[in-house]
Amino acid sequence: MGVVFVSGHKNPDTDSICSAIAYANLKRIADKINAVPVRLGPINRETQFVLDYFNVNEPLLIDNVYTQVGDIAYDKPLTISEKAPMYEAWNILLNNNSKTIVVVDDENKLKGIATMGDLAKAYLTSSHELSNYTIPVENIIKTLNGKLILKNEEFVRGDIIVAAMQTQSVVSRIESGMTLIVGNRENIQLESIKKGAKTIIITGGEDPSNAVIEEAKKFGSTLIVVPCDTFDTIKLINQCLPVSLIMIKDDIVTFKDSDYIDDVRQTMLKYRYRNFPVVDDEGKVLGLLARRHILDYERKKIILVDHNELSQAVDGIEDATILEIIDHHRVGGIETNQPILFRNQPVGCSSTIINKIYEERGITPDKRIAGLMCAAILSDTLVFKSPTCTPEDIRAAKKLAEIAGIDIESFGKKMFEAGTSLKGKTVEEIFYTDFKEFLIGNLRVGIGQVNTLSSIGNLKDDLLKFMEEERKNKNFDMLLLMLTDIINEGSLFLFAGNHKELLERAFNINIDNNHFYLPYIISRKKQVVPPIAKAINLK
Repeated sequence: MGVVFVSGHKNPDTDSICSAIAYANLKRIADKINAVPVRLGPINRETQFVLDYFNVNEPLLIDNVYTQVGDIAYDKPLTISEKAPMYEAWNILLNNNSKTIVVVDDENKLKGIATMGDLAKAYLTSSHELSNYTIPVENIIKTLNGKLILKNEEFVRGDIIVAAMQTQSVVSRIESGMTLIVGNRENIQLESIKKGAKTIIITGGEDPSNAVIEEAKKFGSTLIVVPCDTFDTIKLINQCLPVSLIMIKDDIVTFKDSDYIDDVRQTMLKYRYRNFPVVDDEGKVLGLLARRHILDYERKKIILVDHNELSQAVDGIEDATILEIIDHHRVGGIETNQPILFRNQPVGCSSTIINKIYEERGITPDKRIAGLMCAAILSDTLVFKSPTCTPEDIRAAKKLAEIAGIDIESFGKKMFEAGTSLKGKTVEEIFYTDFKEFLIGNLRVGIGQVNTLSSIGNLKDDLLKFMEEERKNKNFDMLLLMLTDIINEGSLFLFAGNHKELLERAFNINIDNNHFYLPYIISRKKQVVPPIAKAINLK
């Protein structure tokens, strides 16, 4: 199945993070899948305290689940050295029923690409035109299955002449630096060497005489013996050219594993190439991507915990395959293309549901996972003070606390003390500590919540100014920030927007400024969102 991401919501809180870790752990144990917990933003102080307390690493940070090239099973590349003969490239393509080969250097870095068409054109090159190129001696030996008798040059250069005439006619045409293709004709071999022929390719498999070898040593000529006859030698000689000479090396369109498929698709539309190389950051070749690969591909797989609304999900969720949703909030607007496991229960915390699934599967979590789930429940239920808390939350937390070896009251106090301090935080960090977006009716509403045991003092004006700027910049109709006092069980609300009358109707109060206090209101999900939604829908 590959990697399956388990993700909480944006601006993650303790439940979002701990539930993702705990459920990914369960899926690995029970279902043997490669479930990876992920987060969609920075860890807040409370959650960091919990992770540090139980010695658990924070989940992988991701910013989207759009399909990337690396998610696709593109073709493994057919590669060849830039020094290799075209003959080798041609055979590789034929044997693999492919049309494109990638030319690389000794470090597997992309140097160019060659197609069957490029090779076919090169095969039409005449022996006269070969004088424009240098051919490695090794390529001649490899392509013609030859044997090196004497090597005085690394490359074959100059015009190629074939000894298909009488001796004098052949010798008269020889010029210094030429290459001679000749059969077992000693006189022509000797005379050609004396006239300056630099390479003698002897056909028919007959070794040259000692006299020819001595003369070649004297004049610095290279002697090669090939088994094929003169006709086949002439036919194959142009296939000895290095593939680097005929490859496409300029304006090559490449992609990387990290490139998004939508971007790749747009690029492909601009070109008529059959295949596109995929390379890493160092230019090393990873594979070949064709149009057919992006017509039907496997999308990233994800399990959502602690949320089920598009506005709270990871960017690109519409391009991913949602496998499951485990949540305890209202049902939002996520749609799927196929039936999935959607477990939504009216409890105070997602980890309460996940603990129940552990029990149903007959699996006892280890101390660290139990500690994480217990911390999530205590956080979401404000140590059982929240109206969202249910008997099932309490039962689960007590059981998990026993496994983890923690005292609920003592641990809860330390956790909230670590998380509620506003010291050193910017107004942006405070506002987005635990922020969620809601689309209610035709209004876009954002609600942040901060648990704090101290007064915000002079921060109030700065927060209100920041919220109004955010509202305008991000096109919200209304923004609220709940500053929740856990001990005294109440929340101070700051709000930005032009819908004060909605809030007055929702909570049956009069509001003079951009802030108000509501005693016993500590749950955003159960005590704030529902009355606001009712007021909006009755508008």
